[in-house]
Amino acid sequence: MNLKLSLITASHHVTWFLGTRFPETIPLVFVVGYPKSGTTWACKVVADYLQLPWPRLSLLPVGCPAVVHGHERVWKRYRKGVYVVRDGRDALVSQYFFMTRHLPEGDHPRLTARQRRVFPGLVNKNNARANMAGFIQRQMVSPHSARANWGDHVRSFFEVDNPNVVLLRYEDLLTDGSTALAEAMSQLTGDEPNVARAAESLKRYSFRRQSGRDPGQEVRSAFLRKGQAGDWKNHFTRETAEIFDHYCGDTLIAAGYENDHTWVESVGADGQAVAHATTAASEAGA
Repeated sequence: MNLKLSLITASHHVTWFLGTRFPETIPLVFVVGYPKSGTTWACKVVADYLQLPWPRLSLLPVGCPAVVHGHERVWKRYRKGVYVVRDGRDALVSQYFFMTRHLPEGDHPRLTARQRRVFPGLVNKNNARANMAGFIQRQMVSPHSARANWGDHVRSFFEVDNPNVVLLRYEDLLTDGSTALAEAMSQLTGDEPNVARAAESLKRYSFRRQSGRDPGQEVRSAFLRKGQAGDWKNHFTRETAEIFDHYCGDTLIAAGYENDHTWVESVGADGQAVAHATTAASEAGA
């Protein structure tokens, strides 16, 4: 770990310590969620809506009112917080592409020992469907950039039940974003929801403005790869679905993304979803 990264990591931990133990002196808004759930985007729009700074990758602890970003689970000590949730299947697909950006191209690439552990059996990184089951199995037992897999991470929001932490769905931001953001900020602050302000914040940090592309136009090497819900259907096989359901199926249902475990049956062995499959989230307009 280089010096800059070490300072950023230390700053993050000290910021969390100060913000959770001295909330009156340093009133931080903690925006947390599982990696690749849209937490960076949420930080931007939340900070813009609240008119607070978002000091990203700070080399020094944050000691002023601000929005801070992390992949920690929900803590009881958060005085103000936003938990960003995204369909875990999409989050893990996004994480796969994010983590394979710098892997060598071609068949049977030469990987480091660590890369072989994270991507077991990888033959070619561009064949995501063939690699996804092994990748997700690894993320279930040894998650990257978080101390819990998606199911345990999201479950912390429901189990801790901190009334100071509001839920913000990635999918809601994509569909009816201004209403979702305004209502979440109203719950957080106690003020009336300002839909117009939320719309301006979302417009300022839209996928198109940040990437130069429309949502759905994929660039696999980009930090903002696709900006679309439901992409997991393009990369899951039945084996992948069974692995995810085994570890996270109950949380997927509790979070409202499926009605029951039968979604697994909608994924064929070749990864093609059965046409009639419908998720609870789509039925709810999420």
